[in-house]
Amino acid sequence: MGLADIRKKQNEERQRDKRLVHFTNAASRDFQISKAMKSKTRVYKDNADYVVKSFLDYLFFDQHKEIRELNNSHATHFMLEFVPYKLTFTREAGKDIADILSKFLLFMDDNGHIHNGSELSSVVKKSNRAFLKLLPKPKRTSAKKTTKQSKITKKPVVKKKAVKKVKPEVKIGRNEPCPCGSGKKYKKCCGRLN
Repeated sequence: MGLADIRKKQNEERQRDKRLVHFTNAASRDFQISKAMKSKTRVYKDNADYVVKSFLDYLFFDQHKEIRELNNSHATHFMLEFVPYKLTFTREAGKDIADILSKFLLFMDDNGHIHNGSELSSVVKKSNRAFLKLLPKPKRTSAKKTTKQSKITKKPVVKKKAVKKVKPEVKIGRNEPCPCGSGKKYKKCCGRLN
């Protein structure tokens, strides 16, 4: 493969990426103003924008598929493998993800981008129970302090939580490689700034 072939392939990939990003933004914008989203709150719409763009990015860039190639395994994998481990959201927002994705797939079917929207929507709804089990559990923040009565003074004694020890910062030697990854010695790179 020659240099011209490599540049041609890179140019084609850039064109594909631009086209897909444009499609993602347009689809998300059109979904936001659709009938399905008309009576929803601002928070719900923001979550919908995040889910829709994440879903299309997953399909286009992680799976390297086009919108017409979308099938049941993509919807299931997105719900059970991609969302819980790659996206950041609150537990409350996570409860709406299946509903948002289901509405989006039906919207895409209505607009002619896909032809199996109702089937994909039912797959998303079926995987919702398993998805909800994968959501992060809410952390308990209330640290209970135990109290005991001191035998001598009859005042409550409060046990304090153990304090974590902070590791001292490791000092970088002048002649060691710079941690920024430049490949230069520390004294000739970031060490000059100090």
